Amino acid sequence: MRAYLTDAHGAFQPSEVRFHRSERAEMELVVCRPDRMYQRISGFGGAFTEAGAYVFAGMPEDVQDRFVQLCFGGAEGGSSASRGCSGDLASGGNAYTLCRTHIQSCDFALGNYAYVKPLDRKLKTFSLDRDRTLLLPFIQCGLAVNPTLEILASPWSPPAFMKTNRMMNAGGRLRRSCYAPWAALLARYVSAYAQEGVRIGRMSVQNEPMAAQVWDSCLFTAGEEADFAAHYLRPALDAAGHEDVRLCAWDHNTDRLLDRVEAVFGDSEANAAFGSVGFHWYAGDHFEQVRAVAEAYPDKELLFTEGCVEYSRDGADVATQERKAERYGHALMGCFEAGACGFIDWNLLLDERGGPNHARNFCEAPLMYDRQAGELVVNRSFYYLGHFSRFIVPGSRRFLVSRFSDELECTGFLRPDGKRVVVAMNRCSRPVRFEVAERPAVARIEIAPHSIMTLVWEGAELGS
Repeated sequence: MRAYLTDAHGAFQPSEVRFHRSERAEMELVVCRPDRMYQRISGFGGAFTEAGAYVFAGMPEDVQDRFVQLCFGGAEGGSSASRGCSGDLASGGNAYTLCRTHIQSCDFALGNYAYVKPLDRKLKTFSLDRDRTLLLPFIQCGLAVNPTLEILASPWSPPAFMKTNRMMNAGGRLRRSCYAPWAALLARYVSAYAQEGVRIGRMSVQNEPMAAQVWDSCLFTAGEEADFAAHYLRPALDAAGHEDVRLCAWDHNTDRLLDRVEAVFGDSEANAAFGSVGFHWYAGDHFEQVRAVAEAYPDKELLFTEGCVEYSRDGADVATQERKAERYGHALMGCFEAGACGFIDWNLLLDERGGPNHARNFCEAPLMYDRQAGELVVNRSFYYLGHFSRFIVPGSRRFLVSRFSDELECTGFLRPDGKRVVVAMNRCSRPVRFEVAERPAVARIEIAPHSIMTLVWEGAELGS
């Protein structure tokens, strides 16, 4: 077995641990049952935003190259696409495979913008010129390293003239007379992005449909979301030849996840139109709701689609970085144990202020660029994400892991190549000792205080 820890510089340092046979082991166990498998894993990643693209464009080329390799590269700088399931990614990048982007503007854009001019319901003025300036080149850099990268696209707001409040900001609703034009615009967007070499594989109906924010936002009730998806958006995508685009419901916080999904999927036509459910972490864990949805709708893909931690000037403080990184680790563990299929962080990149953001809604990203110092800052949260994304490839299946104590958080996966992956996190201020057991084989492990570890082994090692 290989046990991977990250050192002070973020390098993934492996150590070898041997299994031994122990029929009677029963104390301090983390019991692994790869024969009891659950959901299939879709991938890991973050969001391409215009804010991140703006920061990326202002970085020196060598720093740009480092950023792209950190996000999308695999072992020893290789691409995640080429590595398949053969490498354990002890060095290199986080090998992101599933990312998100915004349709038209969001709060992490440089300002409000739409793809059509006011009152153009026939989309005669449709243009991607704004995206071609910064956002599309940013996405294309990721695709250059991993051509199999999958993209989920989410709208924050329809054009202002299509809304009841005539603004892209401050909520409002999509006017009934604009359901068809907005659906046609979204289908046109998928076609236009495809012409730019960017395939949109998933689309949510609306980012945070119950939040009337001071930035780009739009309200949808469950009935409105169901109606728009089943009778307008799904038909528009299909008519444009995009039957393979999977629609994603909700895309908002976990506290109302089950209520919303039950209401939307209670409409049989809407249930057939949606293939995924997205959720965010801003209302807290509520992993029980994720599990309830996974159990009630096993045919739907559950995706964590957005989460970030607050921006603060004390970001370099070790304790602060530990707390923020452990929030990621806790969310990843909890979401996957509850039935999630993928995890998409918020901004892939921001500047040293946590922006730019046209609503001054600053936050932190795992990778940030300090413009004055000319330095790419790699926050501890980036490596916590890497303890999952570098080892758990798409197509892996979660398996049953039971643990002896809640002092240790664990989750386990069986990769397509047959390798087992277990991620363990210790949020305590003291070391925790445990034995990994795939009976009758056990291996003794100690995990340091406030640290995360990834364990990888093959079935053949169990008999050694």
